[in-house]
Amino acid sequence: MAMHLNSISNQVNKIHCGFNVVDALNNWISTKCNQIRKFPIRFAAMRTKHFIVILCCVIITTILFIALGPASETNDSLKNIVSQTHQQFNKLQENLRVSERKKLEIDTKYLTILGFSSQISSKSVGSEFYKYELNDGITESLKYKNNKVPSPKKDYINMVELTHKPLQYETTTHSNLTSTQLFNETKANFSIVTYVQEGQSPLAILMLQNIANKLPNEFLLIYDLGLSEEDARALNAYCNSTRCSVISYDLSVFPTHVADQRMHAYRPIIIKDALMRSKYILFAENYMRIRGSIQDFRYLQRKVAKSGVLGWNTPIAVSARTHPKMFDYFQTDIDDFFFLRMVDMDIVFFADNSFVTEKIMLPWIKCALTLECIDPIGAQSNGCKYNKKPQYRYSGCHSYDASAFNIVLGLTWFLDDTKYSLPSDSYNIFYKETLEQATKILENRRRNSSEISEHPFTED
Repeated sequence: MAMHLNSISNQVNKIHCGFNVVDALNNWISTKCNQIRKFPIRFAAMRTKHFIVILCCVIITTILFIALGPASETNDSLKNIVSQTHQQFNKLQENLRVSERKKLEIDTKYLTILGFSSQISSKSVGSEFYKYELNDGITESLKYKNNKVPSPKKDYINMVELTHKPLQYETTTHSNLTSTQLFNETKANFSIVTYVQEGQSPLAILMLQNIANKLPNEFLLIYDLGLSEEDARALNAYCNSTRCSVISYDLSVFPTHVADQRMHAYRPIIIKDALMRSKYILFAENYMRIRGSIQDFRYLQRKVAKSGVLGWNTPIAVSARTHPKMFDYFQTDIDDFFFLRMVDMDIVFFADNSFVTEKIMLPWIKCALTLECIDPIGAQSNGCKYNKKPQYRYSGCHSYDASAFNIVLGLTWFLDDTKYSLPSDSYNIFYKETLEQATKILENRRRNSSEISEHPFTED
C-alpha cells in the first residue's frame, strides 16, 4: 500500500514538473514575441533620426555655401534666369499676337476690289480692338478720348440721343467700280440697296414697286447674285426707270464660301460696293417693305448722319447667337457680350465715311472673307435653344455675318447699342412679305385681281 502511494506521489510530482516546464516555455515564447513586435517601431525610430540628421546636414551645408560663396555670381545667375524667362514670355506673347493677326489677313486684291486701297495694313494693340494704319502715315485709334465704357448691365430699352458731332463725308468718286457705272460716275446722295438670288424675283419685283410708291425720289440698287435669264428679264422689265438699276455682281472673284446662302458672307461685300456708289444707303432684304411716312424715313436719315450705322436691336443677346470661337478672331471674350442686344440685319442704314469704312466695314469684311472666322468649326444656323438659363448663353445656332457685324459694332461703341441701334418697338414702319405671298400677289395682278383684297397688309 505504501509503495503504491509513493508511486502515485512520484507521478504527481512529474506532472507538476511538466506543468512548470510548460509555463516556463510559454513565458519564453511570450517574451520573444513582444521583442519581435517592438523591433519595427525601434527600427523606424532609428531611420527617422538618421533622416533628420542627414537633412539638417544638407540644409546647413547649403546655407554655408550660399553665405560663403561669391554674392555677385549668385545675383548675376538669378538676373540671367529672370531675363531669359522674361524674353521667352515676350516672345510667346508676340507669337500669339502674330497668330491672331494672321487669322484675319486676306489677299489684298479683295480689299482693292472693295475700295480699301489705303486701309490694307492692320494691327492689334494691347486690349484695344484694332488700329488701322493709313498710307499717309496717320494712325487713327479706335478709342475716343474721355470716353467711358458703359456698364454692360445697364437698361438698353430707352433710346438715347447721340451726342457726338456729325461726321464729315468723302465725296470723291471711286474709279475701281467693276459693275455698271451708275449716275454718270457721280455718287448718289441716298440709295436703297437689296439683292436677289435664284427664285426670289417676285420678292424683288414687289419691293421695287413698294419703294416706287413710298419713296419715289430715291434710287434703288438691286444686286443680281444668280438669277436665271428668265427671271432677270422679268426683273429688268419692272426696273425700267432711271431711279432703279439691276447690278449683275460676280461673286466668283472672292473665296468660294462667299456665295454660300447659309453664311450670307456676300452681304457686307454688297454693302461696301453700294457705299462706293452712294453717300448713304439703306440695306434691306428683298422681303422687307416700307409702310411708314416720308417724315419717318427722313428722321432715320438724320440719325444715320450722326452715327454712321443705324439698325434695330432685338431682345436676343449677341452671345446667344454667336459661336464662341468667333470671338477669338476679334481678340475679345464672349462674356463681354452677355448683355449686348443683337442688331437685326434685315434693315440697316449706312453712311459712307472714313469711320465706317475703317472701323466697321474693314474688320467685318475681313471676317466674312475668312472661312474660319465667319464659319467656326461646329457652327450651324438652326437648332436654336432659347430656353437655356441664363438666356445669354450660346443657343446652339450661329448668325454668321450678322454675328461678326454685331461684334464689330459692340467693340467700336464699347458695348453701348444705343449708339448705333433703335429699340425693336420702333420697327413698325417696316414689315415682311414671304416669297409665297409675293408670288401669289403677282399672279393675281396678272389676272387683273384687286391688289387691296389680296395684299396681306394695309397702310393702316
